[in-house]
Amino acid sequence: MKTPKSIKKALSRKSNWWSQSTATVVAVGVTLFSVNPTVTSGAWGQTEDQTQTTLQEPGGLSRFLLPFGGTSDLVRGDVRIDGRRVFSVAAPAAAQLADSTNVLPLEQRIADIERTLQSVVEQNSDDIDVTAAIDAQSRLPVLSVSVNGQPSQYLMTVTTLDAQIYGLDPNTLADRFTQRLQEGLSAAHQERQPEFLVRQALLAGTILAIALIASSLMLKWQRHLKSEQEEICQNLPQNSDLTGEPPVDGMSDSLTSISTVEHQMTQLQKRNIKEIQRRLLQVGQLANWGSSTYLILGLFPHTRWLRPLAIAGLQIPLTILAIGVGTYLVVRVSAVLIDRFFVALERGNFGDPEASQRMALRFSTFSQVFKGITAVTLGGVGILSILSVVGVNIGPLLAGAGILGLGISFAAQSLIKDTINGFFILLEDQYAVGDVIAVGTVSGLVENMNLRITQLRNAEGRLITVPNSEIAIVENLSKDWSRVDVAIDVSYGSDVDRALSIIDEVAQKMSKEPVWREKIIDPPQVLGIDQISHMGVLIRVWIKTKPLEQWSVAREYRRRLKIALDQQGIAIGVPQQSLWLPNSSEKLAQTLLDAKDKAQDLQASDGSSPRNGAS
Repeated sequence: MKTPKSIKKALSRKSNWWSQSTATVVAVGVTLFSVNPTVTSGAWGQTEDQTQTTLQEPGGLSRFLLPFGGTSDLVRGDVRIDGRRVFSVAAPAAAQLADSTNVLPLEQRIADIERTLQSVVEQNSDDIDVTAAIDAQSRLPVLSVSVNGQPSQYLMTVTTLDAQIYGLDPNTLADRFTQRLQEGLSAAHQERQPEFLVRQALLAGTILAIALIASSLMLKWQRHLKSEQEEICQNLPQNSDLTGEPPVDGMSDSLTSISTVEHQMTQLQKRNIKEIQRRLLQVGQLANWGSSTYLILGLFPHTRWLRPLAIAGLQIPLTILAIGVGTYLVVRVSAVLIDRFFVALERGNFGDPEASQRMALRFSTFSQVFKGITAVTLGGVGILSILSVVGVNIGPLLAGAGILGLGISFAAQSLIKDTINGFFILLEDQYAVGDVIAVGTVSGLVENMNLRITQLRNAEGRLITVPNSEIAIVENLSKDWSRVDVAIDVSYGSDVDRALSIIDEVAQKMSKEPVWREKIIDPPQVLGIDQISHMGVLIRVWIKTKPLEQWSVAREYRRRLKIALDQQGIAIGVPQQSLWLPNSSEKLAQTLLDAKDKAQDLQASDGSSPRNGAS
């Protein structure tokens, strides 16, 4: 444990580190804007002296192809110079192209316009003239462009569909397009001059320096958070600590157990918060380098065209990534909120120490279960959102989920039974994490439980996993209170009354000591002589203890009782058995008599044989 002084020093070092880091980033940012003051100025076509050329663009974000007006009648796309948007054009939707064969597909139309503009820009001339003329046949404005006084080359025709998306007539829109194109081509020429490229290179270097500094700071902070998280995991109390050793200061074991559970949940909160911070920093790293790359690409006319392609190509992957990261963060935040909620409930139920100890164990169990349910629910919502983003119609999917669920329910009956039984185990408080239970032929400390399984740690350290559906009869050895059942065999030759007195005296004396008084609930009961057998005289003692304290009390009581009985000369009963063996001489005499009788019988039979033959 850190002392308050060391904690203050650590916080002071952390505060100084953050202050220095923040000051460094701010200083580099100021340098960024001082190197190129034009960064904050409006782009061409949007400055105050050019407001007459600004078009009222269609609503919504500009993408490569967008339905106009929320209908499927028109689609629109953006015409760009060096990746910078100039204006939008429109065309019939794909369903109407068959009836409008004189109109090129929108993609092809935009590609032809941009190809012509790019050829003009590559000539690197400042003598560029964009003109508009009315076509004699279609009566629509036609835009042309000439370079260095050369013959004009066709650029585009302003259609009624183009005018429709802007709400202007074609002639007026042609004039606006002409001015925007003139400004865009002039800006493209200026951006290709060496002075501009050098200035942009310095700006790119500054942005890269800021990205490196921010990345190093975030990486350093990630390592710091990881080390703190590992330290929290090392100091995290285990469930077995709830049964700890007798307190030497006489503190109540109930309050000690409650404090342990509360400390465990508080540490879990801290660990989750550190994990959230680490993941946010990882997202920050991705955003840092992504935004830096995006900004640097936009500084140079030769690379600016990559930005709309990157946005169009990475839109779905970035959306999926955002949903995944958002779902993960929401799961983590919900885990922190659930832990804080149950910790607050624990602190409000400390009136009765015994009830509070039990409540602390239940809250720990419920916290784990609720966090699991929340994670599964939010994960399902995230998966459905990702499927919706990639174009899967989740309506029929949800409708078919009912039928699929019915089929799965038959194949996963044991899983459903586990879940239902686990729910009732929690609802009825049959046992909780930290209890010692016996289920069938296995027993141990409940280390983990959810709606599907219960995990026990037995005396040999083995982790036993029991499906909740297999738990029909459970013995809870630590709920509410426990009992020490001690049976003592005293030899037949001992004074039984004296033995009873010593046994009771040792038990009562132990129950009055401060260390054990907190563990023993009621005065010990010497039930008396419970059985008389070949082992001796059986005397039974009951000692009522707090949950999970029966083993430590029983061990100490047996130790003291052995010492007391030895001092009083009272022997422990041993098995007795009597064996009777007949005398050897008597056996020999009997054998001789039997032999004599047999010989006389043989003689009598021999004497009578001749007479029988004579006759």
